[in-house]
Amino acid sequence: MIAMNIKSKVNLFVYLILCLSNFSSIVVASDNKISRVDLVDMFMGVQGASNCVVGPQLPHGSINPSPQTAQGSHSGYRLGQPIRGFGQLHPSGIGWGRYGQIFLSPQIGFNANEDGHDSEKAEEIAKPYYYSVFLKRYGIKTEITPTHHCASYRFTFPDAPNANILLDIAHNIPQHIVPIVGGRFLDGNVSYNKENRLITGWGEYSGGFGDDAPYKVYFAIHTDDAIKDVVISENIPNTLYAQLKISENPETVCLNVGISFKSVENAIKYIDNEIAEKDFDTVCQQAKAAWVNVFDKITVKGGTEEEQRIFYTALYHSYVMPRDRTGDNPNWESEYPHFDDHYCVWDTWRTKFPLMILLNESFVGKVINSFIDRFEHNGKCMPTFTSSLEWDWKQGGDDVDNIIADAFVKNVGGFDKNKAYNLVKSDAFKQRSPAYIKYGWEPEPAERMSCSYTMEYAYNDFCVATVARFMGDSLVANQLSERATHWVNLFNPNLESHGFKGFIAPRTESGKWIEIDPAHRYGSWVEYFYEGNSWVYTLFVPHQFDRLVELCGGKENMVRRLSFGFDHDLIELDNEPGFLSPFIFTHCDRPDLTAKYVDKIRKNHFSLATGYPENEDSGAMGAWYIFTSIGFFPNAGQDFYYLLPPAFPEITIEREGGEKIFVQTKKMSPEATKLAAVYVNGRKVENDIIRHADIAKGCTILYVFE
Repeated sequence: MIAMNIKSKVNLFVYLILCLSNFSSIVVASDNKISRVDLVDMFMGVQGASNCVVGPQLPHGSINPSPQTAQGSHSGYRLGQPIRGFGQLHPSGIGWGRYGQIFLSPQIGFNANEDGHDSEKAEEIAKPYYYSVFLKRYGIKTEITPTHHCASYRFTFPDAPNANILLDIAHNIPQHIVPIVGGRFLDGNVSYNKENRLITGWGEYSGGFGDDAPYKVYFAIHTDDAIKDVVISENIPNTLYAQLKISENPETVCLNVGISFKSVENAIKYIDNEIAEKDFDTVCQQAKAAWVNVFDKITVKGGTEEEQRIFYTALYHSYVMPRDRTGDNPNWESEYPHFDDHYCVWDTWRTKFPLMILLNESFVGKVINSFIDRFEHNGKCMPTFTSSLEWDWKQGGDDVDNIIADAFVKNVGGFDKNKAYNLVKSDAFKQRSPAYIKYGWEPEPAERMSCSYTMEYAYNDFCVATVARFMGDSLVANQLSERATHWVNLFNPNLESHGFKGFIAPRTESGKWIEIDPAHRYGSWVEYFYEGNSWVYTLFVPHQFDRLVELCGGKENMVRRLSFGFDHDLIELDNEPGFLSPFIFTHCDRPDLTAKYVDKIRKNHFSLATGYPENEDSGAMGAWYIFTSIGFFPNAGQDFYYLLPPAFPEITIEREGGEKIFVQTKKMSPEATKLAAVYVNGRKVENDIIRHADIAKGCTILYVFE
């Protein structure tokens, strides 16, 4: 029998009384699994600057078929604009456009010009597993549903002669939809096997998010009997297309499109393995089932319909990228998983990957294996890359290190820890800036953003030190732990802004301070700070918040500073370095203010109408919303979560292994709004923080309001 002190007994007694009053709801929450897939609003984040994709895909699917429009955004699509056609590849939530290839445009008549077949639209329906639209110009209904590597199309034509489908190989988003990005079609090939009803080929492109390195997209299209002939264009400079001629007066035409970055053979194999003889409706049902399985992992009860719709839409966007392209690596043969389109590791390490550890832990192990594979072949694993792109520019630091550290401290399995350690150790000593290692900060003049690089490198060093300690390498752990404190070298105690002193500022090699306005917000790839100001980046010390509070004059001063910064839009969450800012209140013994400002941010910056704060960033923004909804938020790279009031009265979370986390709220009176206590499995939490081990095997978290 376990001995308990008097205080523990009292806490447990209170907890049991409160739980018993909610027992029936706990049982219902765990047993009554309801599909939430149709609550997802695919138009959230499509408008504005979030750059989400309106078309369907599977969880971490390789392809994302979607409509594109005239004057489209970086996702290729804009509300209110005519439909130009349908591409098979789209990155979601990133800052600039890429892909958009293997473009289909159903038509009455035939026009292959880039802007020659735009059509006004009607009856648009968008779901995670299905998209349809009526093209008013032609009277054609287009339907799309995905598999992992394929898109199944069903076109319903009117009773009219001369029906065709344009297959445009040259078309791509950076060149034709958002030409400011600077894309180019370089070359391509199309072949048609009439006997097998198979169109195959490839296109080569450059440009888009990242550098100009050329890359190829391979495809296979299996047609039905309605296609009577395929005519391929010849000797036309800078373009390549095919005219799919349709037999007279068909009711429907079905096409299955397989996409590969490696070979035509892979594209054909994907059609054979994932679709074969299945009809469109069967493929659609299977796609829906894949998303139902995801959404059944978190059940929320209560709140408004709009709050539930935002929640499940955010969860959807958390499962979109990176893309699982295992077996389709164009650069080398490997038995490792291959995860691709890592545009936003600078963002996703903070929330998206911690959410995957909570819900889909094996996914994180597989991604780390793909990092290891890249490192072993390239000698490095840069934070921004795709199958076609190894981009040496860093938005922040070497943030793959933070994902790996988070997996270590939360006991994630499925990857070789020795190889993962070799990777992060190489980053610490070979990929950090030589100037940062030499001086203890990134001095000016710097190649890029000296202040934000220094802050993020310091946390990278902390994360690698954590891994080194797990691996028993105390020499490296101690060395990097000391290096992780060097952010203080850029803390100028005399720099003032709006009556507050002490901000991160640039310095020369000699240590001379460079005068800046801490409130000035810098853009991308310019001096000092990457897409932020010193108000935000001064707060980015996830491993040493207590030290930061001390340097800023103590807890009371920090509370005043944070409140002023949020109230006057000096501290913003439109970029991820500010994600942890509201939680610094908790380090100042004011978790009530953490709750206040998180609630304010959620209500003012996330909505179905306006989407997310700025770019959604491949699940980073969506996962921030999920964590702040369920009542605990990660400090990624470390093993703890900050507690805050959940957005729903009842939440059930099912982890990959079947462990269940029940989140319950109890009001001592109908008017109660103040969080009085939190209990985890009957133990009262004293410091507003819980450890991953507290919840990893399942638990009940009870929030009591008075």
